[in-house]
Amino acid sequence: MKKIICGICGIILMQSAILSGQEGLIIQEETLGVCTMDGTVDSAVSALGYTGIGYANIDNGIGVGMSWSFTVPVDGIYKVTWRYALGGTDTTSRDGKLLLNNDLTGDTVRFPHTDSTYWNGYKSTDTISLSLQAGLNKIHLSAITVKGLPNIDYFHILGSGIEPAQCIPSFIFSLASNDTNYGTVSYFPVKEFYDDGEELTVTATAKPGYFFHSWSGEASDTVNPFLFEIRQNTIMTALFYPEGTSQAENAAGYATVQHDNGTPYIVTGGAAGPVVDANTIYELMKYLGDDEPYTVRLSQFLKSTGPIEIKVKSNKTFIGTNDTAHLEGIKIALEGARNVIIRDISFSKVLGDDLMELNAGSKNVWIDHCEFYTDREHDDNEDYYDGMLDIKNESSFITVSWCHFHDHNKGILICSGDDSDQDSVQRITFHHNYFYNCNSRLPSIRFGKAHIYNNYYEKCNTAVNTRMNACVRVEYNYFNNAGTGIGMLYSPIPGGVDLGENIYVNTTYSSSPACELNPPYSYESTIDNTADLPELITVNIRRHANPSTFIHDYKEKRLSLKGFPNPAEDWLTLLFQLKENEKAEISIVDITGQEVYKITADACTPGFNEIRIDVSGLPSGLYFYSLKSGDRAVTDKLVIK
Repeated sequence: MKKIICGICGIILMQSAILSGQEGLIIQEETLGVCTMDGTVDSAVSALGYTGIGYANIDNGIGVGMSWSFTVPVDGIYKVTWRYALGGTDTTSRDGKLLLNNDLTGDTVRFPHTDSTYWNGYKSTDTISLSLQAGLNKIHLSAITVKGLPNIDYFHILGSGIEPAQCIPSFIFSLASNDTNYGTVSYFPVKEFYDDGEELTVTATAKPGYFFHSWSGEASDTVNPFLFEIRQNTIMTALFYPEGTSQAENAAGYATVQHDNGTPYIVTGGAAGPVVDANTIYELMKYLGDDEPYTVRLSQFLKSTGPIEIKVKSNKTFIGTNDTAHLEGIKIALEGARNVIIRDISFSKVLGDDLMELNAGSKNVWIDHCEFYTDREHDDNEDYYDGMLDIKNESSFITVSWCHFHDHNKGILICSGDDSDQDSVQRITFHHNYFYNCNSRLPSIRFGKAHIYNNYYEKCNTAVNTRMNACVRVEYNYFNNAGTGIGMLYSPIPGGVDLGENIYVNTTYSSSPACELNPPYSYESTIDNTADLPELITVNIRRHANPSTFIHDYKEKRLSLKGFPNPAEDWLTLLFQLKENEKAEISIVDITGQEVYKITADACTPGFNEIRIDVSGLPSGLYFYSLKSGDRAVTDKLVIK
């Protein structure tokens, strides 16, 4: 969905012009009457011939556009045109569909090519007649093709007594079901655009064996049907679940809600899918990176002495089954993942990178009874290790509980920079964690909100650091020799703190600036006596066991190849492993020996590499895929459904 840019909505930049010798109103770019625009106002020398200060350079893409707002004195038929330029070697027309007051008119505005080479040939479109109501009207052009719209010089409406007007912002709405097999959705009224404050009603209907739980998105609630006012571009999803689905046991905090209004969220992880044991790096990549739900169990110590990353997709439970479950030198990465549970696993010593990273809007993630550590021997080299846990780029509604963070320099970063104000949406809970012998960032948070309660801090330099207008509620924690337990450090704008009862032993703290944070979930039943935390937490957190005899180190393997899913239907992902920078050749042959796919990579990186192949055009049957590098080769079977 293309975002409608309203940066100039309602702002009078200069008076719209009526050009000499022309009847009616002409609205130039950056003048009163321009309502929205997907693009920029440019004045390139190669596009001379425009009037006013420049022209509207509209972005590429279907649905991008521009709109204008004006008043007419009486009801009637009015004629409109646009002056534009469309040059270059691509002579494809860039037509647009026309909306009047957010409803489609059925008219297509034709924008044929105007010049063979340059963008300085301007012409007017054919005239379109519209029936307008007396008073305020809004016209919107929306691109039909991926090329977007041409450069638009101005909009022209013919008639007397027409005046430009400040616009009411308009927004796009989209509605879907999380699974069409579980239920269906509908909404009313159905329009291309909605004015700010306009009411919509959404309705969810569950299929037999399933139930509707909540509306998820920019507007969120459990009411069904749900009436709300649109205030921004809005994407909503109806969440349906199989009957009997319930919240994961002991889940608490922000992971269990999905909106500041407290709309609940059911954290299930991979409960809807099969339970699998994954005790090699390949198996972890296969199951955690699959689109389907899985509960993935780990019982081994897996180690990598080179850079490697395992991606975790939505609807996964990643759980250790014993004290040995441990990843060393292996980064865990969630990008845009939702509904993930990670528990009972140790993570350690990823060189030059984070142990775990939540990125790209990951949501409703619960990290529980895990261990994170490196060492303090390399503090003088800040790049030797990075963070233990980074949560950034709009990742939100996260709970970290009963985890052991220890022996590390830069701990937990929430939001990556002083200019990342998009992370004001972040909502994080930390409870019953043990922070021991860590230098800083426990956590460091900018812009967003965090609830920190019932944690035990011991032997740290700085602990909670609230920055860039973040608001952090800190209560019922025990700080023991924790340096600056609560501070507002290292950013030009401090964050705020909502300070509750804490115990400070040989620890300083700041109590201002103050803010107010009322967590939108119930947590009173999970609060323990603060004085009991040192003993309670230290005997219940995870501590890594000695490595088992099984260690999977990818540098010990010379050449390997794994494809999944297998059988495949649409896409095949191939993971292959090399020891050095070297040339690799991957091919697929059918049972007759005929080669149906081949790719050569001149310089693959050491360690794991991944390619994704479209196999939807291959007939069903048995195939063989192979990897060749130097004088070595490996082959395996492949079934196409």
